[in-house]
Amino acid sequence: MRTLLVLNVWLALCAVSLGQTNPRDVPQPPSAELQKFEPFLGKYEVSGDYANLPWAGTLELKKVIKGWYIQQIIQIKSPGIDREFWVLATWDKGAQRYRLWGFQTLPSQVEGGVRFKDDEMITEFSYPAADGQSAISTNRYKFIENKELLVTSYRQIGNGPIEKIGTLKGKRIGTESESTNTSSEAELRGFMTELRKASLEGDVDTIASSMTDDYVQTDINGYRQDKTTWLNEYFRPLADLIKAGKFHWDEYERTNLQFRIHDDCAIVTGDLRLKGTGAKPGPQHTWLADPTSSFSGTLHFTHVYLRHNGKWLLAALHNQIVPSSAK
Repeated sequence: MRTLLVLNVWLALCAVSLGQTNPRDVPQPPSAELQKFEPFLGKYEVSGDYANLPWAGTLELKKVIKGWYIQQIIQIKSPGIDREFWVLATWDKGAQRYRLWGFQTLPSQVEGGVRFKDDEMITEFSYPAADGQSAISTNRYKFIENKELLVTSYRQIGNGPIEKIGTLKGKRIGTESESTNTSSEAELRGFMTELRKASLEGDVDTIASSMTDDYVQTDINGYRQDKTTWLNEYFRPLADLIKAGKFHWDEYERTNLQFRIHDDCAIVTGDLRLKGTGAKPGPQHTWLADPTSSFSGTLHFTHVYLRHNGKWLLAALHNQIVPSSAK
């Protein structure tokens, strides 16, 4: 009996161990959500005022735990206060949002959430005010002139008015090259967001103006197209179907982005998850309307961007179907 019990325990432990080490059973980080933090990552020297006191110190946003979560560390000094504030952003899969857990040198812990609106990152924390009412603290992060980070803080107690209580301005800490690459990456991410919107809407003019004149693309079958050929064979026919309401993208998301920036040239690799309804491939690499057709899949891609007159342009693209062994 004892031998049987030991054997059952050993088998159970092996099952747990195998489940934890099988790559197919390991949950993946929420890549698309994590990418929203990318423009704000880095370390900053900050100064400003908060609650009518001067503040100065550092603010750092970085990926932690193998890139799964985002950690923010604020170390601030003001008259009579040497304050340290740590925040960990963790993804709540059920609620489909990030939760914030804050710990600080003052005797309190706070909980909250983070969201993104346009070019801002917004954090909100709830806590009990001195009079026992529920209070909400809101911090809005955005970049202003000279790529400075501006953090504006607000407070609302109960149903009272929302009042501004402080601001911090920060400049990135790092070498000139690191700062330039970080800025370029943020610009590229914004540019790629514009291209995604244009692709979803079938905006031919925006897509055409985003490409160099000598643009070249290689598709999953090795078929190579220049700018004019790609627009005429692929994008314009699909754009016409989108505008006619005959085709739409159910999913069009780039994930696992990696940036390699060399002055005015950038190479971006990643995955593109696609799902479309209402069209099928036709002759001569074009599209035909078909309300019964749908397709989905994931592509590996490599983009080459060139900066011309201060503007990034897409110069080359290569797509490849993800091998089944890599899924």
